[in-house]
Amino acid sequence: MKIRVKALLVGAALIAAAGVTTASAQADLTAYSYVYYADAAKTAYLGEVSDRGCGGWGSNVYVLRANVPSPYYDATPIYVCTGSGPMLPNDF
Repeated sequence: MKIRVKALLVGAALIAAAGVTTASAQADLTAYSYVYYADAAKTAYLGEVSDRGCGGWGSNVYVLRANVPSPYYDATPIYVCTGSGPMLPNDF
């Protein structure tokens, strides 16, 4: 029984580490483009990265989050993941 619980916890940690966000776990299904910096003042530009797309099955929809290698970044919304694929909302 302990091995099964440990395996479930490891699996959950791997999913979290991969940056997968499900609709049931979090309502924010907005994908972003990130510009990241080396410093909190955002003066030393390091690079750019974007979320990798949408995924899901049935009513489970998620955003494949990018790995932003710095805690200092600006995020710009680029689309919203829906059950029928990525969608540009009217308010962007």
